[in-house]
Amino acid sequence: MKILQNKWLLTLGIVAALLTACRDFEEMNYDPNKTSEVPTSALLTQAQANLVYNLNGEIAQLGAQYVQYFAQLDYPDKSNYLDEGVSSFNGIYLGGLTDLKEIISLNTEDLSKERVSQFGDNNNQIAVAKILSVWAYHSMTDVWGDLPYYQAISPDYLMPVYDTQSDVYDGLLSELNDAQALIDTDPVYELKGDLIFDGAMAKWDAFAESLKIRMAMRLTEVDDAKAKTLLQGVSFDNAFSTSSDYAHFVHLATEAEGNPLWIDNEVSAGGDYFACANTFIDVLNAVSDPRIGAFANPTANSGAYVGMVYGQEEAGNADDVSMPGDQYASQTAPTILMTAAEILFAKAEAIQRGYITGDAEAVYEQAIRVSMEYNGVGEADITTYLAQAEVQYDASNWRESIGVQKWIALFNQGIQGWAEWRRLDYPVLSPGAGASPSATIPRRRAYSSNEYTTNRLNVEAAVARFSSGKDTFNERVWWDK
Repeated sequence: MKILQNKWLLTLGIVAALLTACRDFEEMNYDPNKTSEVPTSALLTQAQANLVYNLNGEIAQLGAQYVQYFAQLDYPDKSNYLDEGVSSFNGIYLGGLTDLKEIISLNTEDLSKERVSQFGDNNNQIAVAKILSVWAYHSMTDVWGDLPYYQAISPDYLMPVYDTQSDVYDGLLSELNDAQALIDTDPVYELKGDLIFDGAMAKWDAFAESLKIRMAMRLTEVDDAKAKTLLQGVSFDNAFSTSSDYAHFVHLATEAEGNPLWIDNEVSAGGDYFACANTFIDVLNAVSDPRIGAFANPTANSGAYVGMVYGQEEAGNADDVSMPGDQYASQTAPTILMTAAEILFAKAEAIQRGYITGDAEAVYEQAIRVSMEYNGVGEADITTYLAQAEVQYDASNWRESIGVQKWIALFNQGIQGWAEWRRLDYPVLSPGAGASPSATIPRRRAYSSNEYTTNRLNVEAAVARFSSGKDTFNERVWWDK
């Protein structure tokens, strides 16, 4: 799937279909003769869809290739890093982020906030818009590095400054705190148009707390003291902690609203575009990982789980390799924004680093257990898996223990799996089979040519901050040490 560009917006017809088919929302009290504004419930649905299809489409699937969850079946150029490494974030700014800013504005201004409160408590609408914005900006900055934040989406700044990633992180963490302070978990008017938590504000609060934990962990290699302070200040009890705690975006059984991976494999590419990579499948097979049936389908020819050689230059046969599992790649499979396993691995690492107290090994095992339960694995198989020497926690080499198991648990969460591999340097990965001898696995995506056309001075100032002064995918983002 090509990343959605520039002025892409979901049509209101699609929004209406999502609203009616996916949730039993109350009929909206909206008179178009009284106002020219789009209902904020429709804006919220539209923003969520835009952000998911942008960030969990091509961008996430690039990340999923870089950390070798997937291998391209027919055309291995990107698995061998032969593209230019350029991706655009314009569709995210002009789509979902603009919609979220409009939601905040309509719920803040005196002339509109009473009118739009029928779509949810004003403060709750603002809080959700802020939390979603943080999720999007955080994903973006971990992909590109420095980017417009403080001056973004403002008529006062047609050529916004690229803020440093450090400053963006500070702003996002502050925004999460502001959002949580606004949340009312028992509002008079329930939030409408929400395809992630169906208006459950306690879940939005838990998601916000979990995002703070995710972001704090990113700082461990670049600012240990700050990471420690942040992780001592969060509440793991208020964050995701069980297999039923997760952030999902719901997809429908229509081509336009299908899962992004399904669209890539069954619609855009004409079928069989991404197979599971041998790197990933071999690790699962080596320890008889019972999650393999959720992650992958057995091959049509042998019935075994066989990965496509990552970066193989010759086209593969879909019947000879394992394609992504239906739980993750079917038309209606939900897009994952976060699960509890990620947060528990973060907690285990925080304990191991001495940031907080606790039993790192026990929490590590809990993280694996929660991932197993999320993927439908039974208790007996979980116990057998945890008993294996290769799986047991090694405090003397905790980076590998946590790094490998977190990589497995983050399957198909391309941006997050790629980020955690860059941070912990585990598992140990080699470039694609067809990559040049000097190739390295990309560490970021480069800015699009459109930025050099419309905002040259500011993008060049951002590029100048890289050690090489060049805009390449071999440069590292701020926290990637």
